[in-house]
Amino acid sequence: MSDGVRVSLRAAQPGDIRALAAAEHECFEDPWPGPYFASELVAPARFHRVLVTADGTLAAYLFTAWQYLDLHVLKVATLPAYRRQGLGRRLMEIAENHARQVGGESLTLEVRTTNEPAIGLYQALGFEPAGIRPGYYSDLSDALVMTKSIRCTN
Repeated sequence: MSDGVRVSLRAAQPGDIRALAAAEHECFEDPWPGPYFASELVAPARFHRVLVTADGTLAAYLFTAWQYLDLHVLKVATLPAYRRQGLGRRLMEIAENHARQVGGESLTLEVRTTNEPAIGLYQALGFEPAGIRPGYYSDLSDALVMTKSIRCTN
């Protein structure tokens, strides 16, 4: 897919849960179970988006939660067949735009300390290391906490 894939953006829906759960197994060593997605869809202070192809195939997804004025990125993933086409970057930019529109001051996320491609993307988007969460993942590997201030200074 060197010419890129055409996708459309929309909010995640209950009908996406099966595809999201399957995608989690493709994308993560410690996937969320389907019920997590179901609960996130109805939880308060959440923002979630999916990118789907013309035939409705899930290509990438984003799940976030507001923690006061910080938009915490819980999940952002691109399925392997759609990687290296800017979909993850697009979702992160959408999250940042949402945060700005509603008066947020920052975005925060955790990423495996060994996930160099993701860390590079987040750094390119202006995220900075903020600390380490030892044993954060189910296999007890560490997470790098990264944050980006978006506070408007007038």
